[in-house]
Parts: sequence; structure tokens; C-alpha cells
Amino acid sequence: MPADRGQRSGFTLIELAVVLAILGLLLAMSVPFVAGRTPSGALPAATAEIRAALRAARSAAIAEGHPIAFRADPVGGYWLDRQHYPLAAAAGPIARLRVAVAGGAGIAFFPSGGSSGGRIRIEGAGGWRDIDVDAVTGRAVLRP
Repeated sequence: MPADRGQRSGFTLIELAVVLAILGLLLAMSVPFVAGRTPSGALPAATAEIRAALRAARSAAIAEGHPIAFRADPVGGYWLDRQHYPLAAAAGPIARLRVAVAGGAGIAFFPSGGSSGGRIRIEGAGGWRDIDVDAVTGRAVLRP
């Protein structure tokens, strides 16, 4: 007996939209991993990593009730108080990143939420990025 002509095999629009959304989500999650492994992606990845470290230092100073110092390591890392953190984006042989605080001093984050303020420059093969740390609020803002 022939198949019913009213039923057609295939996918509905909703099924296709769900599959495309899942693929888009997987792609969006994999981009940071791939970007950190290329010379052009190392600089944005390192900038995001340092901004996260600055936010964590500010939060720790507020939570612990004592100042937390951020210092740059010119060979591709940073110090928070007395603990050194290498940049994950600088781990590969292709990424040569340098981190510097303007004026050579560190930046202190205070229990009040403020900081000593300053500018951090991350330099790599793709140029440089500057992060400004506001003295009053202690917030780290990427300079355009």
C-alpha cells in the first residue's frame, strides 16, 4: 500500500532552529579556547584574564578587609600580593606577551572598594591594550 501523501518526511522549522541554536552555542563556547592559541587571539584573551584578576583582587580586598597589591610581571604574568600567576594566553610559544603598570609601581586595592589607580598595558604581537583602574571605584575599564 502506498504511503499517505499527507505526511512528508523531514524536519520542522522548530527542529532546525533548535539544532542551529545548539551549534551556535557550541561555537561561541569554543572560540575563547581557539582564540587564546593564536597570536592574534592571545592579546584579547590576556586582557580579559587580567581584568578578571583585577576584579578578583578588588573583591578579595573588600571581603578580607586588607589591601591587595597587583604588580605586573614583564615576562607575561602578574602578582597578587605574594603569589605569581602566569598568563594562560602566554603559555604557547607563539604568544609573547608583556604586562606593565604605568610608572612601574603596582596597584593597591583597598577594603573600601577603591584603589591607588593606574594603567596596565598588555603588549603582544597584535599591538597593545590598556586597562585603566579607577582610583575611586577600583574598577578596571578597558580603554578604547
